[in-house]
Amino acid sequence: MERILIVEDSAEIAALVEMTLKLQGYRTDIANDGTKALELASKHDFDLILMDVMMPDISGFQVAERIKSDSLSKNTPIIFVTARGETDDLIRGLEVAVDYISKPFNVPELLARVRAALRMRKLQSQLQASNEQLSKLAVTDGLTGLLNRRGFDSQLEDEIWRARRFSQSLGLVIFDLDKFKHVNDTYGHAQGDLVLQLFAQTLLNCSRRVDKVARFGGEEFALLLPATDLRGVEVVCEKVRAATAEMKIPVNTPAGLTEFCVTTSGGGVVVDSFAEPGAGVQELATPMFEIADKALYEAKATGRNRIVLRACSDSALLATQCGAE
Repeated sequence: MERILIVEDSAEIAALVEMTLKLQGYRTDIANDGTKALELASKHDFDLILMDVMMPDISGFQVAERIKSDSLSKNTPIIFVTARGETDDLIRGLEVAVDYISKPFNVPELLARVRAALRMRKLQSQLQASNEQLSKLAVTDGLTGLLNRRGFDSQLEDEIWRARRFSQSLGLVIFDLDKFKHVNDTYGHAQGDLVLQLFAQTLLNCSRRVDKVARFGGEEFALLLPATDLRGVEVVCEKVRAATAEMKIPVNTPAGLTEFCVTTSGGGVVVDSFAEPGAGVQELATPMFEIADKALYEAKATGRNRIVLRACSDSALLATQCGAE
């Protein structure tokens, strides 16, 4: 049921509008002055506001401008219902309202304009929801529901900025499922997708809410750990490695139901301080990835199913000279 706020200092007119709207199934609230209207608008999410212009304390124009400046009520449509019909008033009113009705008003016309304003609000809400969904899809991996590379890059830049501001450490780890091509070739892509989904859940289970988890594509994943030192990153990575090795993936074979296992390797960098004043965020992000990639390559080359981490300051990061741990 749509909820409409009636802002009218005339008790008779307010009662008439309220009765008219209630007969159409709308829920109504009444404010007899601008102050009360602002109070109600700050407490409730109205679908529409019918606003008189001439009121004893604050004009309807001023009330509407304040409502539109509030992030919680700025999208609420307003219709002015007033005896003031001068062109200047009409122009000013339509700058903050969706419609302008002159008194005395015709009830069928009032209802038609109310329905039109509510339809517009519904369409705007649907459009906003669609845009939000599209924005989410643009930064989300479709298979796992994790961030994709685009979404992760944005989060990395934000976390570098935050780490610099608050003098915190920051860890970045890239994980890769070992011999994943063998999984797809042996058990099929459906089982391969299941492995990716299970590994994504493992990363989420082993990380904190503040950590950022992403799938870059294929079998490559990334984990961002804000305000976490080298030891903390080691603990999380070992949890991920051990939990992955313990996963049992069911698969149907000609011989019946069986299980197979997978392992993961990880390479990462932990920047213990961000103090270089002249370094840009992207200037720091790029070498973080480069160092993490090299560490991952080392983990793969020295036997897989292991984690290699490097620790450094941002000055060493810029020189891409981090010490192995």
